[in-house]
This record gives sequence, C-alpha cells and structure tokens, in this order.
Amino acid sequence: MMTFPLWAFIAVGGHVANGAAFVIDKSLLTSSFKRAATYAATVGILSSLAIVVLFFGAHLPTSVTSWIWIATGGAAFVLGLWTFFGALAAGEASRVVPIIGSLIPILTFCGTATLLGERLTQTQALGFGLLIVATIILAGGSASSRLSLRALWIAILSATFYALSSLAIKIGYDTEGFVTTFGISRIFSALTAIAILCIDTKAWIEVRSMFAKKKTGKKTKRTAAVLVLVGQTLGAIGFILVQYAINLGSAAIVNALQAVQYAFLVLIAFIFAKRAPRLLGEDLTPSTVFRKSIAIIIVGIGLWFVVS
Repeated sequence: MMTFPLWAFIAVGGHVANGAAFVIDKSLLTSSFKRAATYAATVGILSSLAIVVLFFGAHLPTSVTSWIWIATGGAAFVLGLWTFFGALAAGEASRVVPIIGSLIPILTFCGTATLLGERLTQTQALGFGLLIVATIILAGGSASSRLSLRALWIAILSATFYALSSLAIKIGYDTEGFVTTFGISRIFSALTAIAILCIDTKAWIEVRSMFAKKKTGKKTKRTAAVLVLVGQTLGAIGFILVQYAINLGSAAIVNALQAVQYAFLVLIAFIFAKRAPRLLGEDLTPSTVFRKSIAIIIVGIGLWFVVS
C-alpha cells in the first residue's frame, strides 16, 4: 500500500492555501494596485512578521557561505514576485503563467541536481513531467497575440529568481535548519522589498495611500487593506507550508506540485463560472472545460507517481 509522504501532503496544503490567496491577490491587482512593485514590496515587508520564528530555537548561521545562501533565498523570492507581475503587465497571463510555472521546477531541479546531487527515480521523473504538463495546460488560456520578447525575458527572469530562491533556501535548510534559515531569509526579503520601494517611488506612494486615511474612498481603501491582510494570512500559511515541505523533501517536486494550485483555481472557476475569465483568462467553453478537466486528472496521476 502506498504511503503518502508527510512533505508531499504539506506541500499540497500549502499550494491550495496559495491558490486561495491568489484569488484575493488578483482582485487587488485589478482594483487597488497599479504597479507590480507595489504588491511585491507589500508581500516582502509583511513577510518580515515571520521573524518571530527566530525565538524558537534559531541560531546565527555558522559560516559566511550559509549567510550568502540564506540572504539569496530571501531576496530572490521578492525579486521573483516583482518580475512575475512585471511579466503579467508586459504580456498575457495565458502565455506568461505557463512559462513561469513550468520553468520553476525544471530550473530548481537543475540546481539541486548540480549542487545537492538530487536524483529522481524513474517513477518520480514521470510524475514530475506530468505535473509540468498539467501546469502548462491548467495555467494556459486563450491568447489573442504573440508574447513580446520583453515579456518572455521577464518571465524567464522571474522563473530563474523563484528557482534560485528555492535552491538557496533548500541549501540553507540542509545546513542551518528550518527555523534559522526561514526566519533570517524573511529579514532579507523585507530589506529587498524596502529597496524596491526606494527604486520605484510611485510604488511607495501607492502602498502609503492604501493605508492612509482619506475623506474620499475611505471604505474602498479599508476594504483593500483588509483584503491584503486576509490574502497575506493565507499566503503566509501557504508559504510556510511549502517552505517546510522543501525542508523535508525535494525542492523540485514541491515546486512541480504547484500544479495542484492551478487545479484548485480551475475548480474555483468552475464553481464561480461567471468570474472564470478573471481567473483563467478565458471563458469556460466546452473545449476549455474538457481540456482543464483532463489536466486535473493528469495532476492526480502525476501526484501519485511522485509520491510512490
């Protein structure tokens, strides 16, 4: 009888929580945030709240190398977020998201295989490939134009930052432990976010105005602030679960399991069909429903293979 590994179960839970956070984030990006830097910086700064874990058995990293990897992991995550939304602004989501979603686990595995000697069994490799295929199908939608070269390069850069973050954090977990690496990396995420706001002053104005008290639009601003907190709470839960799963298992497979998040979004879109275009980038035509349903089945098969 197949035993479902704890790290895979945690990863799935984390990706589902991230999917719920994404629904809230998407509404914020279309109604309250106008700049990619605004959201990336907000996430980075709020992630500094996670430093409370440092009071639960953390220690100073034992080497300069460990400091570098931990700092890289924290900074690269925020940069990946920034370039991700930058790519969405430069190109259609139906083209950008599949590129980033499929490249992250591939690049992560290249890194872990090279630096950590990670190897996948034939069964895991098959499941890994199926999850990537499912990601491309689930994240993709109808596109009306070709992706610009600029959007393509930003998407590749985003995937590279995300993969670098996963690799660096995994190395930190292996050498310094979960609590120390996770807590200190969040400090560097916050510092990177502050640097972004210094570079993009318009983003700083947008962040400040969201929480400022105004006579007009006060309800809208407060609603946005509440949504940010709810979304970030879900996102924080998802992020911690995914990071802990990376600590326990394969960083590459955990990233490939992001297909579960896309499957969750598709199921939400099926339930709230009228709002599907905002989640999927296309209407739920019969062909779309069929294609996405097949992809969800592929996710299940891929998940079975990677944990078997």
